[in-house]
Amino acid sequence: MKCVKKFDAIPKLDGSWKFIDDYSYDDMLHGQLLYSTCHHGYIKKINFPANYNLSEFTMVSPKDITGDNIVPEPVCDQPFMVDKEVMHFGQVIMGIAHPNRKLLLKFIKETKIEYEELPAITDIKECLDNEENHFGKETIIDHRTKKEPKGEWIHHHNVYYTPHQEQAYLEPQGVISVYDPKANSMFVLISAQCPFFVKSGVEAIMGDAVSEVIIESPEGIGGAFGGKEDFPSLFAGISSLLSYKSGKPVKMILERVDDIQITTKRHPARVELDTWTDPITKKIKRCRIDYRIDAGAYQTLSPVVLARGVLHSISGYSVLDTFIRGRLFKSNTPSNGAFRGFGVPQALAAMEAHIDRIAADLNINPYEFRKINLFRIGDEFPTTQKIVEEHLSDCLERVIQKSDYHKKVIEFAEWNKTHKDKKGIGIAIGYHGGGYTGNGEKVLDSEVKVIIDKEAQVKIFVANTDMGQGAHTTLAQMFFEAIEHPREKCWVQLPNTSKTPNSGPTVASRTIYIIGNLLRKFAFQIKDELKFKNLEEYVKTHQNEFPKEFHKKFVPDKSVIFDEDTNVGIAYKDYSWAACVTEILFRADTYKIDLKKNWNVMDVGKVVNEKIAMGQAEGGITQGLAYGLSEFFYKPGFGRANGFTGYTLPTSLDLPEMNIEFIHTDSEIAKGLGEIPMDFPAPSVRNAFHNATGVFVDEYPMIPERLFKALEENK
Repeated sequence: MKCVKKFDAIPKLDGSWKFIDDYSYDDMLHGQLLYSTCHHGYIKKINFPANYNLSEFTMVSPKDITGDNIVPEPVCDQPFMVDKEVMHFGQVIMGIAHPNRKLLLKFIKETKIEYEELPAITDIKECLDNEENHFGKETIIDHRTKKEPKGEWIHHHNVYYTPHQEQAYLEPQGVISVYDPKANSMFVLISAQCPFFVKSGVEAIMGDAVSEVIIESPEGIGGAFGGKEDFPSLFAGISSLLSYKSGKPVKMILERVDDIQITTKRHPARVELDTWTDPITKKIKRCRIDYRIDAGAYQTLSPVVLARGVLHSISGYSVLDTFIRGRLFKSNTPSNGAFRGFGVPQALAAMEAHIDRIAADLNINPYEFRKINLFRIGDEFPTTQKIVEEHLSDCLERVIQKSDYHKKVIEFAEWNKTHKDKKGIGIAIGYHGGGYTGNGEKVLDSEVKVIIDKEAQVKIFVANTDMGQGAHTTLAQMFFEAIEHPREKCWVQLPNTSKTPNSGPTVASRTIYIIGNLLRKFAFQIKDELKFKNLEEYVKTHQNEFPKEFHKKFVPDKSVIFDEDTNVGIAYKDYSWAACVTEILFRADTYKIDLKKNWNVMDVGKVVNEKIAMGQAEGGITQGLAYGLSEFFYKPGFGRANGFTGYTLPTSLDLPEMNIEFIHTDSEIAKGLGEIPMDFPAPSVRNAFHNATGVFVDEYPMIPERLFKALEENK
């Protein structure tokens, strides 16, 4: 594990690294979105404010669209702009541009829209509790046996709820579109995770009006966490239409309040669990899971989130008789989308809480109960995929040892007998499949490119963006370490769809797992092809061969066979595994949970860059703890308008002493790391609260009001 410094560390510190709002063009317009303030209804009239010269504004609406008014998604059901029936608050109605940004924002604020309002569903429980309120298609895993439950088996039935979660990236959504009438091309500079997704979006809205669409990443992207996966396609489409109509460059930077109100968030979920457990063997014999997520007004990429959530919903436990049903539910809220973990945090928040509930009724320690039911070699996932390693068990044993769990369980029980403030300790486990689900990587057909110039400079071209996570540093490191080339002579280029092959999106824990490992193999392949020991020396003596360009495609493992209709087979070739213990202090006077200590042990395979990996883990664990403790929109129903004033992000004073360890780092392969730290911390907090008070809370986050209510009901 080497700690190569991030290549962008110094330019970010000295301010020379440019983010979207640092770029400018001559004669540039500023653009913004006019969006609905109605949850559901028909647009009757748009009233623009008086005392403005409307000829100074460039405006686009659905009638200006030269292509299709549908955003390309796994399910293509969301329009770029709506002109009749509004389906949710925040739905885009028009794009408007003006040379003066301050005046533009004032103009949009003063624009009033008249609606014929219709009934709307904006509350999470109203959405998810209504059995008939779903989009129709189901994702099913049927691993049932024909055996009926035995009378002595103990049945547990519970329903668990998780909320929206805001990505809270440092840099809000931003884009610059530049139409070139001479070349009839559209150039788009955008803070986004997936340049080729954005390319498809702009091509869709523009149709045949432009001959070429080029998408490029800026030097810096100030965070994303999934929030800049699919929304940028809509955003860039409208900015491009404004640039095309005006003939001028158009920059659109969302105000923070708008970003919170209208962009994609983590899906709220309702997970209903039925389990039957043998009280003698302490084995879970039967499990039924109903996994529901609130997609919002449109499905967009929600089916993909649903699939991953369903595939991980059993957590790390071997249950021979399992039936899992996943469904998308509809509400009059903005479409929900990608967020670190991609459906898995919701699933594990339920199952890991449920495990502690069963253990309590069986009067067995939660650790012992997990140990009995944990995946072992030869067991099967509900998809029938065989378990081939016991690294999850290794993570659990190590974290129990590091946290001194057994000793603290006894000590805390004694403490709690004589103190109003209660100490608690909770366990959770997690796992996450790397890369696209099932046959997804076959469909992506990812490709990378390398150019070696006459000075032996290695230029790496991948579509995967660096959003601050250090991906471009690590990707370059995987290449130059493989052939022992100087780090200062190996650089990942800024993604540009006219120069960069499509190596797929920066999602699904695939950047290092798929593309990084591909680059490492590619480095060895180039070395074998050119037959050099030292690349610099070879280039010096073979100048006529350079610059030289190399291409390589990702070839999926042929053993990975997955039936997407039945969800049978190998869903993911490799899994990352984790276990967590969190120690809390519950304040009896304020009903507040203080996070004291947190231990995490993860198997993510080969750790390429320890400091970057630690940063990823610390960030994800922080988001996971906050998901379990404080992060949600406070206002009843649709609460996004409160912004960060009513959305409690943790500060450094709220975080526990955090301990992270990676195991099995001698692996040949670097597995997914980006998402798994987010998956498991929330239920560890919930389980620690139960350990402290003996009270179960089955709705996240664990805010004081919710804890007060639960304790009062259990008096």
